[in-house]
Amino acid sequence: MATYSLIITPRAAGDLVRIQDFISKNSVQNADAMTNRILDSLEPLREFPHRSVVDLEHPRLVYPVRTIVVRPYIIYFRVLEDQKVVRVLHVRHGARRRPKRI
Repeated sequence: MATYSLIITPRAAGDLVRIQDFISKNSVQNADAMTNRILDSLEPLREFPHRSVVDLEHPRLVYPVRTIVVRPYIIYFRVLEDQKVVRVLHVRHGARRRPKRI
């Protein structure tokens, strides 16, 4: 079975920092726990990147945008099959509108 590399884009890394900062205003322990839950949920994508839901497909998109939910957050990513890479694009709170541009 092929193993995929995992790349967290600068935008997604910034999202994680903002999530950490926001939650830590009330509880550093909860902020750490949530960040770890999000990061842990990415690990299975190394072996099973297609196990998730396709969120956005378009004829001009070479790779569809997929999502996984780590309540209350949604993680947006693409599987670059030819490169064997999972590229994490964005992490957003589920109550927010879906990003217009991913």
